[in-house]
Formats: sequence, structure tokens, C-alpha cells
Amino acid sequence: MKLPALLMLFQLVFLLLGGIPAVLTFMNMQGLPWVPILQIFSAHWFLFIYGFFGLLIGNELFAALSVEWSGKIADRKYIMPYFVFTVLANILALFYSLTFALLLMVISFLILLTYSSRVYLKVSRIGLKPTIYNYLIIAGIIMTIGVLVYQYFFTTVPYYNLIFPVGIIFAVMSRDIGAVTRARVIGWENALALILVILGILLYPNGWPLMILGWGLSLHASKLYTFKGRRYPVIHLITAWVYLLLSGIMQPLNYDAFVHLLSVGFLFNTIFGVDAILLDLYSNVFQKRISIKPTYVPYVLLNLGLVARFAFDLGISNPLLLISAPLQGIGILAFFLNVIRAAVLTGVSRNE
Repeated sequence: MKLPALLMLFQLVFLLLGGIPAVLTFMNMQGLPWVPILQIFSAHWFLFIYGFFGLLIGNELFAALSVEWSGKIADRKYIMPYFVFTVLANILALFYSLTFALLLMVISFLILLTYSSRVYLKVSRIGLKPTIYNYLIIAGIIMTIGVLVYQYFFTTVPYYNLIFPVGIIFAVMSRDIGAVTRARVIGWENALALILVILGILLYPNGWPLMILGWGLSLHASKLYTFKGRRYPVIHLITAWVYLLLSGIMQPLNYDAFVHLLSVGFLFNTIFGVDAILLDLYSNVFQKRISIKPTYVPYVLLNLGLVARFAFDLGISNPLLLISAPLQGIGILAFFLNVIRAAVLTGVSRNE
């Protein structure tokens, strides 16, 4: 099995390990007689951020974006140790020590930083110089290392770790969102927006003005407000930016709403909206040209569940809200299974 494919497999494993206990625990909170898997649930944020997102984003930087920028997938000497340390970190977080898990993730991200700085800070294979997008990727990794080191020496702050996926995905958006809106993204404005959003997260619960200001700058920089571009990704991305705004508004009012609007609403809608990056990743792994017919099923399931969760966080009590956690999970799985199905069944060999 190719290493990027192995990372794909384990990212889905950590998605399930982090998601199922969270679903059962939330349903238990709502009154259903499920027995929450407390040991796994206590680490579910780590499994999501550094298990699922860690392997997903690592794979993109090692494979999809690397092929695009440098013309080749990263060498095994980078991918294998990153994979091993990341998997071990998540196992430690799950069964033994979160402190040592944080230390292993520092090692993982130092490997990722070493590779990314050697590739993304150099001229591309077609002669392009590094752009703000390249520097933001490096900055996102460095910020993540700083957050991990702080938690190792001082105290664990789960929401600080959202800086990793938010920072890297925001960085990638500074380049790819223009392909969706068919507008020229204002790079420096998007970079400033990212800084403000990150500071807003760090300054919880008083960082909401910075998050809202960052949201406004990113909206203007991306031109999403014009509602132009391909309908499927535009709908996803506009939805993601609505959740980013709501997350900032809810930061001083409700912690759970703040975290889930950002982690599920913003991040997953963004991933759904720019599935072209995932297609590049799967194409490189399976050596096929992959085409996916857009489906709104994952979008509807994810966001219907998230709206129900948001209503529950606001204090609304209704039996229908029990659907919130399962729908979010099913929506996310449906999206990735659709991509995998296309990669395995409908791809056309590059050699044909």
C-alpha cells in the first residue's frame, strides 16, 4: 500500500474513533440511555484535530499540493516518520498520556515543517515564486508547533488546537478560493484576516471582535459576497463563512456553539467546497483521473445536524434535536465515501 493511501485509511479510522463516542456522548446528554465511551470521548478533540485533520492536511502537503508545486510526492523519509509519530501520538492521547501525545505531535510537525519549507519556499517546477499562500502554510505549521509546545509545558487548552486546521485550511483558501469565485483574491488582506481569526481564538472569550473583523476582511478578500462562480463550491463556502461569523458571535456566549460552529461548520463546509484538492490527492495515490458528480446529500446532512446542534446549545429542547449528532457524522462520512467510491470505481487510469 502506498504511504499516502495508508494516511487516508488512518485518517478515516481517527474520524470514526473521534466521532462515534462524541455522537453517543452527546445523545446521552440529551437523555437517551446510551453509555458514553468516556475514555475515548475525553480525547475526541485530539483524534479529530491531530488524527483526522493531521493526516488529511499532512497528506495534502506531502502529496496533492506537493505534486502541484514541486512535481512529485514527498519522499518516504518524510511521510513515514510523520505517519508513525502522528499515529502514536493519537494512541497515547487515547490510552495513556495527553502530555506525551503533544510532544510526539511536535516531532510530527517539525517533520512537516522541514519538508514544507524545503518545497513551498522554493520556486515551483514551472518557475513560480512563492506567494502569500506558501508563506501562510509555513506560518500555520509554526503556530501549531508553538501551541503544542505551550500545552506541553503549561496546560492543555483544547480550543487552542483549532489553530492548526483553521490556519492551514485558511492558507490554502487564500489561493484556491479565487478559482471558485473567479475573482482575484487579495492576498495581504486574507493574511491579515487569518492573523485576526487566530488571535481571536487565542483570546477566548474576549477575542470575538477580532474574529468578526477577520471574517469581514476574509469575505472581502475572497469576493464570496459576489455569489459568483461554480454553484456547488460557492454554496459550501458561503455556508462555511456564515459559520465562521456565527462562531465569532457565539464566542462570549456559548463555548460549545463557538467550538462546533468553527470546527464542524467552517472547516468541513470548506473541505466540501474545495474537494478539488482531495481529488488531486486521490488521483496521485490511485494513479487515475478522478471525476466526481457533485451531490448535496453530505451538505444537507451535515448542516441540518449542525443547525440542530446549534439550537440545542442555545437551550432549545425538542426530541427532533436528537438527530443533530448522527446527521453530522453521517454527512461527513457520506462525503468521504463518495470521494473514495469515485477513486476506486470511476477513475480512469492515467495510462489509458
